[in-house]
Amino acid sequence: MNWLKVAAVAIGALLVFLVVGSVVHLILTVLGYVLIAALVAGGGYVAYKIVSSGGRRELRRDRSRRSERRQVRQDYAEPGPDFGVPPTTQRPAASNVDDEMARLKREMGH
Repeated sequence: MNWLKVAAVAIGALLVFLVVGSVVHLILTVLGYVLIAALVAGGGYVAYKIVSSGGRRELRRDRSRRSERRQVRQDYAEPGPDFGVPPTTQRPAASNVDDEMARLKREMGH
């Protein structure tokens, strides 16, 4: 009778080991799939951001070219009566800064 109990405990332990091993394997497999899906989704998001920011980068280049042209025109413009006097640097009004920030946020889509 004692040998029967020992065999039952051994078989039960073996079954528990197999079941726990299967559950752990299942959990690790699911976590692996989730990790792969997260990497693919993250890569897709980064690719989307790179592609979508290309237009903005082109707009920035156009703006910088326009501002360079404007600067060249200003450099060759006839000097005013205060030629030689350095311009005073004034801080822009707070409302102008707020309006500009709101415009930039709208353009960037935030």
